[in-house]
Amino acid sequence: MKGTGAEILVRYLENEGIKYVFGLPGGHLLTFYDALRNSSITPILAKHEGGAGYMAAGHALAGGGLGVCCGTVGPGATNLVSGVAAAYMGSLPLLVLTAQVGTSSIGKGALQEAAGEGRTFSQTKLLSAVTKYSTMVTHPSKLPETLRRALRIAMTGRPGPVHLDLPADTQRGEVEDEILAPDRYRPPLPTQPLDSALRRAAELLITSEKPGMLVGGGGRTGEAPSLVLRLAETLACPVATTLPGKGAIPEDHPLALGCIGLYGTRAANSYMRSGLDVLLVVGSSMHEFSTHVWDPALRPSKGLIQIDIDPEEIGKNYPTEVGLLGDASLVLAALLERIKYLTTAAATQERRPAEDLEALRTKTEYFSEPAMTSTEVPLKPQRVMAELRQALPDDALVFTDIGNTVTWVERCFPVRRPDSIMSLCGLAAMGSGVAAGIGGKLAQPDRPTVVVCGDGDFQMHGMEVMTAVSHDIPVTWVIMLNDRLAMVHDIQTMTYKGRHVATEFKGPDFGKLGEAFGALSMRAEGPGEVVEAVTTALAANRPALVSVPIDPHEMPPAKARMMAMDRSLGNPPLMQSLSLGALRTLWGMLKER
Repeated sequence: MKGTGAEILVRYLENEGIKYVFGLPGGHLLTFYDALRNSSITPILAKHEGGAGYMAAGHALAGGGLGVCCGTVGPGATNLVSGVAAAYMGSLPLLVLTAQVGTSSIGKGALQEAAGEGRTFSQTKLLSAVTKYSTMVTHPSKLPETLRRALRIAMTGRPGPVHLDLPADTQRGEVEDEILAPDRYRPPLPTQPLDSALRRAAELLITSEKPGMLVGGGGRTGEAPSLVLRLAETLACPVATTLPGKGAIPEDHPLALGCIGLYGTRAANSYMRSGLDVLLVVGSSMHEFSTHVWDPALRPSKGLIQIDIDPEEIGKNYPTEVGLLGDASLVLAALLERIKYLTTAAATQERRPAEDLEALRTKTEYFSEPAMTSTEVPLKPQRVMAELRQALPDDALVFTDIGNTVTWVERCFPVRRPDSIMSLCGLAAMGSGVAAGIGGKLAQPDRPTVVVCGDGDFQMHGMEVMTAVSHDIPVTWVIMLNDRLAMVHDIQTMTYKGRHVATEFKGPDFGKLGEAFGALSMRAEGPGEVVEAVTTALAANRPALVSVPIDPHEMPPAKARMMAMDRSLGNPPLMQSLSLGALRTLWGMLKER
């Protein structure tokens, strides 16, 4: 094929199955947008490049494959950074495209130049910190080769974003290329762990008297969830997940414990720290939040087995007895085969969990906290989660934003599918879910899509509701209102004796705001009204806002997080720094945990 660099680029994107490009045009990017005009790809006009980055990340997170976002030279690139960083930390494949001034203008101080010459910053260096690969393509003849390399890097090994900086003349210049099919420049590269490592892992699991499994985001894609379930049932092994892994095992399964971590379920936190002898970790980095600030109690007495596609993650935070490097689906399948080879069917059928999990879940109020049925007004956030669960079908996509919002979803919203809960929690940027839900809906157009966020979250990227309205993308935003940045406000309550600074605000009338955007707007204030409003919003099949005032004083249990914050900030011991009211609150939390 012969064409401009931009036309060659667009043809490759079409061959990759790309349906959407998220971004904003600019003068130096218009050649690319002009090439999109005659393609099968739809440009989604975001209101801010940061929102475009989150949409592309949400699209990849929801199973849409490679996400593509773009921005013009200079501010377009700087605005993209947070969304790209969220994808980088979430191991999501993105192609990030930025425009650049013409190569003959570099170093002359052209408008918005960002090539790193003179008093200009370098877009490629800026984005190299949050991508697997970042380069400027300085001639159209180099574009096909560089693009293929970038796509190969983005989609193989541990996925992640890649960045191409495209000078205006690179986009306009003529080039001829064969246009290779994707499988010819990025063939699948399956990895298989050593037989000796598989055998050692199988032996540890078979002989374990009190095993546990912890599944992260790497264990809920492809065939991994079904293999996790088979392995758990074969070994009678209780399973906890991290937030990115939520739903890897149906949370109503007898062996499920829900999410572990600072804001996870009491069932998971109790069992997983109760003295396991063998722990199998699947696709988790053993993050601060997931491990209760790297609690030594999570370390098993006989051995930790860690499966990960990234060798840098294995043994990073806890010493491992066996490291199994590779894609979770391939490794779990091989591990299951080895376990079946080493044991008999009769022996595996006789296995029972080392602990009465049903009794444990009852004792720890597993997805049955009293607040979930409270009729108090303003509504308890736990009650909002219970009503949301009642209103949504099992196949709904639920994007959760950051802050206290995500804690209520973790603890009070049970899921039965591995692809239900979507969260860009690696970077944990406020407002990320607000925009990401739009990309997620485009990736899964037949599934109801809801974004759960706080009013602080929404004010970060709420303008993207207009993007959904403009493109007729039916997403429902459930906005929990408490006129504060609740997680930070709670930390100030607990560790700063209630000295609240810059965490309270006067929110707008979200109903009127939604109407001004062109969205359906409703308000749910009393028991039963969330179910009614969300059901109505989904039936309307258009962008919708559901505003829900919640009890501003309801705090998630966060004792471990408060203590970790104290240690990291060098504050005096927590118990010495608390007011009497905060001490009473903390005592209630300690009893609960």
